[in-house]
Amino acid sequence: MALAGAAVFGGYHWARDKEERLLHSVAPEFCDAKLHGVALIREALSRPDTLVFFGSSELIPNVPMKGVDFFSGSPTGFTMFPVGKAGTTALSVLQKLGCAGDELVGKKVVISLSPSFFQSEEVDAKYFEGNSSKLQLKEFFGSDRFTDDLKHDVAVQTLKYPRVFEGDWTLGFTLRCTAEGGAWNLFLLKIVEPYAAFNRAVGRMQDHVEAAFALNGEPELAAISAFRPQRGRLLNWDELFRMAEMQSKTLAAKSRRGAPVVTRAKGSWDRQFVAKMHKAQEWRDFELVLRLLKEAGAHPLILSMPLHADVLEAQGVSGAARVEYGAQLRALVSKYNAPLVYFSDHEGDPVFFVDQNDHIGSKGWWYYNKVLDDFYHDRLSPPQVVP
Repeated sequence: MALAGAAVFGGYHWARDKEERLLHSVAPEFCDAKLHGVALIREALSRPDTLVFFGSSELIPNVPMKGVDFFSGSPTGFTMFPVGKAGTTALSVLQKLGCAGDELVGKKVVISLSPSFFQSEEVDAKYFEGNSSKLQLKEFFGSDRFTDDLKHDVAVQTLKYPRVFEGDWTLGFTLRCTAEGGAWNLFLLKIVEPYAAFNRAVGRMQDHVEAAFALNGEPELAAISAFRPQRGRLLNWDELFRMAEMQSKTLAAKSRRGAPVVTRAKGSWDRQFVAKMHKAQEWRDFELVLRLLKEAGAHPLILSMPLHADVLEAQGVSGAARVEYGAQLRALVSKYNAPLVYFSDHEGDPVFFVDQNDHIGSKGWWYYNKVLDDFYHDRLSPPQVVP
């Protein structure tokens, strides 16, 4: 037992040393230890010189000025730690935030929204299942930081996806009892809590080891990207904008994107678009994220990409219908007093995106990077921010 204890103790400290020294080396990666684990997210949130950015598929395309590369080496005093991959909807983001618990208190975090998620009534199950984490869910439900009401509502939403807790009776039991509520279920949860706490502790230890192996062999400093401003240099944002626009035009020429094929007359799909958008499950899930951030005492910034005006126009959705997305977004975010930057003025910009999906190009990233830099340094103010 003494040998086993020494091995566990030594392994834990070896793993923590790797996390502390090499965290930024794994920032651009999409490894399981980062996306489905707890240790690396908590480590990133614990650092005052790191801004954690929760997003989706906009983090994947390798374009010049992408945020993680732009802020590599802390050109203005901080680095960006992106968390997310394709299909990371709001309920998945909630897990990644919720597993951090007390580390969220007083911390700045950025939530990037993809408007396409708000244009479908239901979240595609494969998106949520592929981005869900048993350990992150256990840490959220085992935390005292969040209210029973929030846990109840999250459990109700999560139970819609049985594959998420398949094969894990502890998590399934916790979800069902939390969703059903009542004195009896609360009693059952207290009976099971000692085992659930031990189960979480084992999971955390395994997560530390997996994170250390993911970091093992990484260089002490993150690799230098194709574009990285020198540390301490005062950034010339106007010059960077000209560079970003030129790069975006080059990318657009290479992709050879043509105009979307017109399938419906202008405005003929407005009613259907607005109805589907208002009924989208993503609004309910996103509100859970806002509730969690408020209960945790975090300082969030909400970013939303613009809609694709050319794509929606071709589908018969006019500008009058498209403004409904911004109106509903502003109303929901203002309810929780969170700052919002919605790039609605760029929905007709042909080079803001790198393709016809929610993937921003160099020009889009310029705008994101400028806002991130202002947010970190407490320079955001109207009209940039809609309070």
